[in-house]
Amino acid sequence: MSPTITFIVTVLALNAAVDAVAHHSHDKTDRHEKTEKTHPTCQDFTHGLTFNDSQAIGSWHLLHYRTEKTNGAGDSHCVQFSLVNDQERKNLKELIEKFVENLKWKNLVLKMQIPCASLKTNKTRDYYLEKLEGDGSYRTLQMPPSTAKLDLAEFHRYPMRLKVIEGQYLGMMDCHEKFVFILGKQPPEGKEIDEKLKKMIEVYWPEEL
Repeated sequence: MSPTITFIVTVLALNAAVDAVAHHSHDKTDRHEKTEKTHPTCQDFTHGLTFNDSQAIGSWHLLHYRTEKTNGAGDSHCVQFSLVNDQERKNLKELIEKFVENLKWKNLVLKMQIPCASLKTNKTRDYYLEKLEGDGSYRTLQMPPSTAKLDLAEFHRYPMRLKVIEGQYLGMMDCHEKFVFILGKQPPEGKEIDEKLKKMIEVYWPEEL
């Protein structure tokens, strides 16, 4: 093969390789943009909204939920929110302060119990919510079981967001596990989930393109 032909073949091969890399990169960018659109952030969930801690107070029943890969329905799960008073905050601080880092105790404003106290069960999960900057923005402090040996590793803390939807539903986003929940004052009672609720939650978890 002459030097000229060898040169032309080499240039064509290089151009083809560059085009392939560029095409692959473009595809990755498109897929990344689509992925980003289907994975909302905590900031997106409550952006531009106002939320007062007291709006969460009371018992709420799970109506619908969705994750990155799962579109769920309602069941008997009940979540109860209550305000944390000064005495409870003081007692909690004395008990676990040395096991928890970088927590502003005065910002510990809500307690979340699952399931609700009305269900009368001995097995509950208790979380305290530390208020962060921005309405509806919190960080959870999960209490370990009373039998657990207390140390730093036992206290899990993850970001969470709360918002009121249509003035009657409580929207909750677990930013760690990437769950979005819609809660209502009345249990679903085994009824088929309302189409409106499905559409509501799809705003946060659109169907994959």
